[in-house]
Order: sequence, then C-alpha cells, then structure tokens
Amino acid sequence: ILDMIKGNAHLAIALDNAQLASEDFRVKMEYEMSMRLTVEADVARLRKLLDDTNVIRLHLESDIESLKEELITLKKNHEMDVAALRDQITQVGVHVDVDAAKGQDLAKIMEEMRAKYERIALKNQQELKVWHESQITEVQVQVTESSSALKEATTVMSETRRKHQALDIELQSALSLKASLEATLRDLEMRYNIELERYNAIILRFQDELTQIRADIQQNTREYELLLNIKVKLEAEIAEYRRLLDGGADLKLEDAVDKKTAQTKVEIVSQTFVDGKLVSESKDIKTSEKK
Repeated sequence: ILDMIKGNAHLAIALDNAQLASEDFRVKMEYEMSMRLTVEADVARLRKLLDDTNVIRLHLESDIESLKEELITLKKNHEMDVAALRDQITQVGVHVDVDAAKGQDLAKIMEEMRAKYERIALKNQQELKVWHESQITEVQVQVTESSSALKEATTVMSETRRKHQALDIELQSALSLKASLEATLRDLEMRYNIELERYNAIILRFQDELTQIRADIQQNTREYELLLNIKVKLEAEIAEYRRLLDGGADLKLEDAVDKKTAQTKVEIVSQTFVDGKLVSESKDIKTSEKK
C-alpha cells in the first residue's frame, strides 16, 4: 500500500509537471501565433503597397505615353502651321520694294517662330524625359524596397510558421504524456482501491473470526468451570465416602461438600494474525471460588 501511495504521489508530480509544460507550450504557441499574425499583417500591407506602387507606375507610364503623343501632335501642328504660312506667302506673292527695308522679313520671322517652337518642344521633351526618369527611378526604388521588405517578411513568416509547427508538435507530445500519466494514475487508483477493498475484507473476516474465537473461548471457559465444579464435588463426595467407610464421624455428605472450597483460575489469551503473522496479543486472567 505504501508503494502504491508513493507511486501515486510520483505520478501526481509528473502530471503536474506535464500540465505546467503544456501551459508553457500553450503560452509560447499563443505568442508565436500573435507574431505570425503581425507578420502576416505586415506582409499584406507590403503587398498592398507593392500593388499601389505598380498602379502608380502604370499611371505614370500612361501619362508618359499621353505626353509623348501630345508632343508628337504639337510637332505635327507646328509643321502644319509652318507649311500653311509658307503656302500663304507663296500664293500672295509679296513683293518687297526699295522702301521695304524698314519692314520685317517674313521669312526671318517664320524662321524665328520655327526656332522658338523647336526650342519649346525640345525643352518640353527634356523636361518630360527628366520627369519620366525621376518617376521611373522613384518607382523602382519603392518596388525594390517593397520587394526587400516582402522577402524579409516572408522569411520571418516562414520561420514563425516553422516555430509554430515545432511548438505544436511539442504541445501534442506533452498532451499525450499527460493523457498517458492520467490513464496510469487512474489505473493505479483503481488497483489501489481493489487492494484496499481486499485488505478491508480480510480485516473484517479476521475480526469476525476473532469475535467467534473469543465467543468459543468464553463458552469453553464456562464449560470448563462447570466441569471443574462437578469434578470438585465428585472428589469431595468420594473423599467423604472414604472417610465414612474408614469409620469416621457421622457427618452428612452436604456438610462435607460445603466445607470444601474450589478455586478456579482461567487465563484467556487472545492473538490476532494477519497473513500468518502475529500482530497483537492480549491476556485475560479470571479467578473464581466455589464452596
């Protein structure tokens, strides 16, 4: 029984340790799951940023194409205007007199206008090219940063998922150990209860036997006292008869018997055995006198 109690205590300690380990694994798993959710939120945010950057890049490319088309249209309009002016000059047939030296040279004006438009177009083209390159560079930088952040977040998420899987495996192992220890504890408790009931039944049987033995001893004692009294009376009667036969005084048998005193001493020994071993012993001495 002591070994079973010690075993139950060890199992209870092991079960408590398993529960503490399970709780620790659960806290770690919740922390890792929180980290995983945070990383997944960061990844989603970075992906949205990347999508927004791609949309901006597409819009910029569309704007660049529109500006290019507008520049081409402006060039065509300029060329058409120049051609129309030249046609008008040819059709009118302008003649310059001697006094026309003070007037303006139309060809020179046209050349200046053409040069001016070309300078404006070149300037717009250069500005558009610089703006386009700056926008492309900015978008590329954002895409690179977003890609790096996304890659880093993906790595962190993979590591978090791996840790989560490892913790989940450890948690399942701890839960299995806990279930096994609980089953073992229940089995030991059942066996302990069975053994305890068996020992209680044995003790009750021994108590019944002890009660019966004591009752038998008391009955035997009473019978012994009765037989002893009968023996004493018979011995007294025999002695009296002998005395009478030997010519003694004329005495009655009752007087001779009444003068005799019988002393009875009974010693009762009670012993208790368990599994063949003496566990307790008691003695009871009774003395009685009979005349």
